[in-house]
Amino acid sequence: MSGADETITISRCGSCQAHFLPSDGPCPRCGSTDIRAVEVPALGQVLVATELAYPAAGWTAPHVLALIEIAEGVRVLAIVEGPTPARETVVSVRRDGPVYRARSEPAAPPGAERGEGESPRAGATDRSFEPPR
Repeated sequence: MSGADETITISRCGSCQAHFLPSDGPCPRCGSTDIRAVEVPALGQVLVATELAYPAAGWTAPHVLALIEIAEGVRVLAIVEGPTPARETVVSVRRDGPVYRARSEPAAPPGAERGEGESPRAGATDRSFEPPR
């Protein structure tokens, strides 16, 4: 999927101009029922991402989730396909039934962005956590 060519449908309130995810109900801001569908690019910026080493039953491990801001300030919680994306990474987003999915490109090889003698953890934003057993 190339996010630049794809779109996602969001809703816009005709009364207060609020943008939000499509729903069957009225505008969450003003209560108006004057709602219109709007197509926006299927690209968003990662606000935060986390990797679940021990997800709920039925989900594969590791399971990566990200809060992503798409056009007009609309935020979606998406299941990430690929490595855990860094903060502010631009990812492609798609709706898969009731679930949003994001595609993260593979990270650069270890050490590709750090200088000689620098710690591999220097500047890292994704901390791993193994719970005690």
